[in-house]
Amino acid sequence: MKLCTVQPHMTDSISSGVNAITRWIEKAAKSGTDLVVFPEMMLTGYDFHLHDLFKDSSWPAQVDEALSELRSVVDASGTSALVGLPYRFGEGQLNALVLLEPGREAVLAGARSHLPVGDRNRWGFVEPDDRLPVNFRGILFGSIFCAEALNLDYTKDKGLERSDVILWPGVLGSDYNENKDITRDWNAEYAKKIARCYSVPVIQSNYLAYASDISIQTALDSNRMLGGSVACDASGQILDQASWTEVDMRSFKLTRTDGTVVVTPTVGEHLSESHARTLFKE
Repeated sequence: MKLCTVQPHMTDSISSGVNAITRWIEKAAKSGTDLVVFPEMMLTGYDFHLHDLFKDSSWPAQVDEALSELRSVVDASGTSALVGLPYRFGEGQLNALVLLEPGREAVLAGARSHLPVGDRNRWGFVEPDDRLPVNFRGILFGSIFCAEALNLDYTKDKGLERSDVILWPGVLGSDYNENKDITRDWNAEYAKKIARCYSVPVIQSNYLAYASDISIQTALDSNRMLGGSVACDASGQILDQASWTEVDMRSFKLTRTDGTVVVTPTVGEHLSESHARTLFKE
């Protein structure tokens, strides 16, 4: 199976999210991709404009309409997608991944359960019932969200231990100095931590931005940048890393050997786009 992860600029509305997701699915489809993985909250963007969205009682209908549009894109391209978005659940909403496959209904594929008090109060997020992985073509994909990587004990014993691969569609910044050189690669550090915790490969899809440009990242507003999405094997060895300065799509081949899923970067099939590091670029 061929999987691609997208490291995009963050969008600032559902309409711009649909446009960006459509563009990347179509790009991935041209190279024979089976599944495209986007960052958390890709459909809406993950910033304070969400407060206004969630105040509008029609937001679930807006999300449903967007999913209908994206299902048509998936049907036409033949390429499936895992899209981060808010998902109505009980009295609140999940920070969720939804699986879109050609000819099928959208399926909830994962959601964040480690929710600091601020996330509950500011955003209205709630916990899912479980963290069971989603089955795509015989491979079980679990998911770790955002800074859950810092709190892995909380994610245990909820179903993720059944995963063949863990996807990490997290917004995480790494430290840089005055020369814009990375001084601490938090992506690599925590991808290794996830892999060693669950003994499976980890594939990340981050955004591209300076963390100080995203108001939600109040804890990351000094000398942090997003980007540099990583993939590692079950031992924590880094297999691949995206650009720190460019919008990027990374490509991987997933095979099963002796019951274990092996992730192999597809050399020469990555797609980078040189853009100014501007938020809400899509």
